[in-house]
Amino acid sequence: EAMEQAIALGFDTILTSGQKNTCREGAGLIKELVQESRGRIVIQAGGGVNAEVIESLYPVTGGRAYHMSGKIVVKSAMEYRNPEVSMGLPSISEYEIIRTDERAIGAARRVLEAL
Repeated sequence: EAMEQAIALGFDTILTSGQKNTCREGAGLIKELVQESRGRIVIQAGGGVNAEVIESLYPVTGGRAYHMSGKIVVKSAMEYRNPEVSMGLPSISEYEIIRTDERAIGAARRVLEAL
């Protein structure tokens, strides 16, 4: 029903993990949405996406759109570290930096181009 409403409202994409923590776990619902959409809206799988997931998910769901960050965590170059005070949010390490891994994105692109 929500997909039909999104289509009626003129949306062109729904980003979903299939109502699970990862799109691999939600593959069943993603497959249903891809089939039910009949090309009227793009069903974009997200949540834990990498090249391997795309390769395994495509034959199951038929989905051709994926959302991924390709993130890796690298150590910060920060030299002075005071354990008594946080310079940011306690939930985010100030000694690590999240970056997009060009190799992961390239691998995903190659898989998508081969579909």
